[in-house]
Amino acid sequence: MIKSLFAARPKGQDGEKSSLAGLFSKIADARKSGATTESTLDGLDRTQAAAAVLMVEVARLDTDYSGSETDRICSIMQREFGMSLEQASELLNTAEEKHEEAYTNWLFTKTIKEKAGLEERSKVMEHLWDIAYADGELHELEADLLLRIGQAMELPENERIHALERMFAKRVPELAANQS
Repeated sequence: MIKSLFAARPKGQDGEKSSLAGLFSKIADARKSGATTESTLDGLDRTQAAAAVLMVEVARLDTDYSGSETDRICSIMQREFGMSLEQASELLNTAEEKHEEAYTNWLFTKTIKEKAGLEERSKVMEHLWDIAYADGELHELEADLLLRIGQAMELPENERIHALERMFAKRVPELAANQS
């Protein structure tokens, strides 16, 4: 499993996984004190938060932000980040807020580029393709955004293509079942 990006959250002092609710309180307190965007993400795994915001960005791009896309985002966060459904939903809500607050996706691609290795960036790209295709079609604006995100994360073109191929390979059984 990919270690830093898709690893479980760090444990708290008592050995339990830290509560996302507590982290969100920390973010709210930081905002009230006038903290910068960078410091408001200090309590979260910044790469996971950045990936979540990018998934929301891709899902909302075609203006049809639906349950299938939010379900897929939560599913990816549960599977890849080791979160419960409640934790994934809370992170999704935070990602939606970040998106609505007009943070540019480039802050988040920069975080991923700086903190994630090639394999991790490729995995993020695969998940972004998955979200873009969650409604069963790939909108031209979604494809364009994903190409720009891949470039901003400094993901080589062949890795962006492999990420798309891996996503389709995983979805083939699901797509076949839906056709029946």
